[in-house]
Amino acid sequence: MSRDVLALLIAYLLGSLPFAYLVTKYRTGLDIRQVGEGNAGARNVYHVVGPGWGVLVGILDVSKGLLAYHVSRYLGASQTALLLSGFAVVLGHGFPFLRWKEGGKGVAAGMGFLLGLLPRSTLLGGLAFGLAYLWQRDFNRSITIGCAAIVFLPLALGEPPLMSAYVLALMLIMGLKKLVDISHERQVWARSGWTDGATPGFHREGSGKT
Repeated sequence: MSRDVLALLIAYLLGSLPFAYLVTKYRTGLDIRQVGEGNAGARNVYHVVGPGWGVLVGILDVSKGLLAYHVSRYLGASQTALLLSGFAVVLGHGFPFLRWKEGGKGVAAGMGFLLGLLPRSTLLGGLAFGLAYLWQRDFNRSITIGCAAIVFLPLALGEPPLMSAYVLALMLIMGLKKLVDISHERQVWARSGWTDGATPGFHREGSGKT
């Protein structure tokens, strides 16, 4: 197996690690895709299980993206394979090996990969997201601002234009996953009372350990 193929396989398998599902199942016995906003991601864990657990899942999801980047570098993968590893970890998160189509959007995993590839742009984009959220208290608008910053900052920081195009393509994959999930999520919203853009403290479903 070539180094490039191995790098892509490992990135996909890292992306497939279902931290949101495992943490929620352990803490509450619930399937995270059937409660709250219906998404297997850190924000839903934040609302359904609790803030600390949501932060933990977010860190774990970012870490698997960052690890995918460093594994590709360690293996000596080509530049093309390295960049494709970013798509692989996001696709692994969105379409995990054991639970096809039942993953999240891949935002945290993608940001982790970009943290390795474009650390300055990604950190500044994260800062833009944080400041926007403190100002507006609107998650969706704030994440849009943060993502837009990460797309355009590489140009401002002297990176090749290809990097901005790459970041944009990675985010388009995340957006396509949202379209794939929207029918399922609306069904869950109707059961749980979730509204898109709900603020932290929405409510926690079910019973069990808290």
